[in-house]
Amino acid sequence: MHGGRPQARRIGETRPNMNDTIIVGGGSAGCVLANRLSADPGRRVLLLEAGRAAPLDSDIPANWPMMFNTGVDWGYHTEPQPGCRMRRIFWPRGRMLGGSGSLNAMIYIRGLPSDYDGWAASGCPGWAWDDVLPVFLRSEDNRRLGNGRLHRTGGELVVSDVPFVDPAERLWHAAAQQAGLPPNDDFNGERQEGVGWFQLTVRGGERHGTAKAYLRPALDRPNLTVLTGVTTTRVLIERGRATGVEYLRHGRPEVAHAAAEVVLCAGAIGSPHLLMLSGIGPADALRAAGVDPVHDLPGVGQDLQDHINVPITYALKSRAGIGGMSDAEIGAATQEWLASRTGPMTSCWVAAGGFARSRPEVAEPDLQLYGVISGHRDHARYLAAGPGITLHATLQRPDSRGVLSLRSADPLEHPRIDPRYFVSDADGSDLATLIDGVRLNRRIASQPALSDLIAHEITPSAEAQDDAALAQFVRGHCTTLYHPTSTCRMGSDAGAVVDPALRVRGIDGLRVADASVFPRMVSGNTNAPTIMVAERAATLIAGTA
Repeated sequence: MHGGRPQARRIGETRPNMNDTIIVGGGSAGCVLANRLSADPGRRVLLLEAGRAAPLDSDIPANWPMMFNTGVDWGYHTEPQPGCRMRRIFWPRGRMLGGSGSLNAMIYIRGLPSDYDGWAASGCPGWAWDDVLPVFLRSEDNRRLGNGRLHRTGGELVVSDVPFVDPAERLWHAAAQQAGLPPNDDFNGERQEGVGWFQLTVRGGERHGTAKAYLRPALDRPNLTVLTGVTTTRVLIERGRATGVEYLRHGRPEVAHAAAEVVLCAGAIGSPHLLMLSGIGPADALRAAGVDPVHDLPGVGQDLQDHINVPITYALKSRAGIGGMSDAEIGAATQEWLASRTGPMTSCWVAAGGFARSRPEVAEPDLQLYGVISGHRDHARYLAAGPGITLHATLQRPDSRGVLSLRSADPLEHPRIDPRYFVSDADGSDLATLIDGVRLNRRIASQPALSDLIAHEITPSAEAQDDAALAQFVRGHCTTLYHPTSTCRMGSDAGAVVDPALRVRGIDGLRVADASVFPRMVSGNTNAPTIMVAERAATLIAGTA
């Protein structure tokens, strides 16, 4: 078995009816729960995943963009966005064991303490920073920062420094400091602001997400069954209680029953989609889509949030980074990785980055920065003609709020995804902050450490100079940073979908445990917080919280 692509153990024809807990979705959260819950030998656990084992490209840190628009990517697109010049924006999501954690860039960021204190203040007691920090530490095995108040070793999840740093990344780092940003060697430390290198979930030169860290060690447990290549179509509800799920296997419907509960870990798109297909959601909208309502829960699919990203690209005078490598050099680097797990392919190419405040009066960083030594753009679907550097500015705490809804009652039809970028932030703050981000990246590019390497800024950003032109550029070229959240928002108010124990309000025996429950977007990449939510869910389900 190569690398960490665990092969699912097939279940028998009668085994689905012998479960205590059914977990829907074998992504970052589902793999954690499968491990933690099956550690109790008296609990029978069934994990259902629509995809299969992750491919070799998932193991190779540099190759994560190679999986977009393949069979391991759901390949979603948004509705046409009025705030983005009517573009349908590509939203890749992982469709394999490990989910989007097997597709992502492996960056480990927890977010700011104020994020979680805000969760608690919004009606989620038990989710403040002091509550969740021990949960983060439980999973962490930090290879550089060791044990202390903010880090530990010995957890399941290896967190390590990027194994390979390109010389041009060091120039970006120097230029960012020349532009006034302080160095920071630990973005999960005492402060987030500054620039440096993100730590990654990489072990021994290859990806080490939850499919490897959590699921693989549990596969031999007799009380855990993993079924891949199945599509869950609805949760079965009887007299207000979840009793199991229906799914398609080899194109045929089958049923699995749960004696205790069903836990949805299908992500910020899959979990609300499945709730609505099961009749749980806004009743009128469900009827309009052809689904008979079982429980009117208006918040399902609401409060959709995402990190919005805007890149600008510069042509370089000489070759640098992965974008400047020839096919032969990439081939040689791949052979080196296959032989020894070393060399350029151990880099995710987005590890040089940091956090900044768009304006001095902003209390905490509201922008995440990346210095990518490549001219490739649009999720590497556009390949630059020559070497380049692309500077990304990502909105940390978006005010835009979107909606996810059913197109129809057909479970195989993708839901309608409408993030409502730049039209739902009442004061235009999201757009204004990203314009500030473009100007900050230009300031970095103009510093002596980089300016001698740069030939010129590449169209179409190069023509955008004043605020009006920059606004048009941002609207026309912003992308997702792959971080949808909050469509099954946790809280204590009438609009919340789950309560602070992650139980779906009004339905017994049903929980949601993934990024869809975030009450509000966190300041940074969402994979580590999703793992934390799953760890917390495991203790809540087991009664040890």
